[in-house]
Amino acid sequence: MLYIIDGYNLMHALAPGGITAANLEEQRRVLVEQVINFVGGSGDSAAVVFDSARARGATAHEIPHTAVTVHYASAAESADILIGKLVRRELDARSAHPGKNPTHIRVVSADWEVQRGVMQEHVERLSPRNFITNLKKSEKGVANQPGMDRMRWKLEHKVDVETLRKLEDLRRGRG
Repeated sequence: MLYIIDGYNLMHALAPGGITAANLEEQRRVLVEQVINFVGGSGDSAAVVFDSARARGATAHEIPHTAVTVHYASAAESADILIGKLVRRELDARSAHPGKNPTHIRVVSADWEVQRGVMQEHVERLSPRNFITNLKKSEKGVANQPGMDRMRWKLEHKVDVETLRKLEDLRRGRG
């Protein structure tokens, strides 16, 4: 399965309180991490597409060691248009190799124009709310696996108490 995700559309669904310029970069990072976790180990892949008012041309960045690529549309070409092009490119690549087992494409967007533009065979439309439901089920499934410990992301979870105390002393100028 290939997920092509309208990034800001999904971000708005995940953050009903709104997105501000102050936390935009952080929310994009969190969204991409959630998508990486969602497709990780499943054999699926994802393309997350964001609009960009400053870029002169569309760019794509593969996230190393993942099946996720982040695309930024250009100022002249919206994310909606880029999503349509990605769907067309994937379908064209499949028609060039007819013996290959076709992978379905799921386009995650609430925009009617995007949804209408991708109504084709092997392309499924998925609303951001439905994707979020799948995302939460996936997170719960991973967290509830037997023998799965909670992930520890903070420094205090990775170092012993004495080292943590010394670091705190240095931070406060007591060292």
